[in-house]
Amino acid sequence: MFVGCRFFEGRSHRTPPKDTFEPINDLESLASLLVGDMPARIWIKDEHGRYVFVNSRLADEIGLDRESWIGSSDDELFPEVGHVYWRKDQQVLSTSQPLVSTDQVEKQKFVFSLRFPLTIEGRIHVAGIAVETTEHMSALVGIIRLRDEAFRNERLRALGEMASGLVHDFRNMLNAAALRLDILRRKAGDDLAAEVDALDKSIKAASDRVGALQSFVNARREEQMQLVHLAGLIRDAIEMVVFLIERTPTERGAMIKVDCRIPDSLPTLLAPPNQLKHVISNLLLNARDAMPDGGKIRIAARQTSSKIEMTVEDEGTGIDADPIDKIFEPFFSTKRFGNGLGLSMARDVMSRIRGTITAANRNPGGSVFTLTFPIIDASESKNSRLFAKQD
Repeated sequence: MFVGCRFFEGRSHRTPPKDTFEPINDLESLASLLVGDMPARIWIKDEHGRYVFVNSRLADEIGLDRESWIGSSDDELFPEVGHVYWRKDQQVLSTSQPLVSTDQVEKQKFVFSLRFPLTIEGRIHVAGIAVETTEHMSALVGIIRLRDEAFRNERLRALGEMASGLVHDFRNMLNAAALRLDILRRKAGDDLAAEVDALDKSIKAASDRVGALQSFVNARREEQMQLVHLAGLIRDAIEMVVFLIERTPTERGAMIKVDCRIPDSLPTLLAPPNQLKHVISNLLLNARDAMPDGGKIRIAARQTSSKIEMTVEDEGTGIDADPIDKIFEPFFSTKRFGNGLGLSMARDVMSRIRGTITAANRNPGGSVFTLTFPIIDASESKNSRLFAKQD
């Protein structure tokens, strides 16, 4: 049984005989039918921004009868945002070029709009088509928040490691200075006693500040380990991003499908659930970014006698040979946009659960990331709290 996944299988296509083909001759009626029944908002405005046509979909969704639209402008109908629509219309009129935008039509509602010039009876107009994208925008905003949270935690982790190293070095130097000061106190006369005491106080104050910094570094909070059902967790991670991956064209206009084969029989394991979801969802988003020409992302998992192995494969551009061993280092990135913390975070999370993550190029193209998870025994399952304390 496979969960949380969809499968896409090609179907053979057979062209029916030509004698069964029936062309549509009444194109005017067809155009009227399309405009009336199309699941999109459609409108036409004149050069002064007055509506000369709206389809029933637009009228119904806004809640105004069609007669109220005709002859009215956006400033009259929507005083708060009318000036925004007017500027976009003016851009279309001045450039004679289409304009694509995402518009917020209500507090929690978004549409994807296409405005373009249209000549009717010798006069220039602005026509528009808008499709609601609220679900897509909500998914995108949610993903951005999750990634920002994950990257913020990883940035703190990396800075914490650096600070911990500095604290260790400073403490050693202060200890050495304190020993030298003791030697100087024994050799110095009474005339230098005050200066030696002042130096001693300064060193102790500096040591206290270093100790406070050490306490702050050690107090960095980690998400606690929990027993999680791995198949269900993977399913949840996929659902976090699958809408964005499959519904949004790539930068070259191609589409991507997610092919997932995760057996429901995968066992439970000890892991920080939210952080592990971030790892998996981030790998999927990275795969999407590496596939400008579209294709398929394949997710699979299998269990052996000693471990669980999960792979995320893409059909993208692959990984450069030189930095393939560096991609898990903090702040290393080959993307135009990115902070280089996603894979570093993934390595840290997998290390916490005694697992691994590796990357390789695949043949004929693309890359594959492999995650391995340990299989816990009954005693570990019963003592998950102890395991968390040992983390």
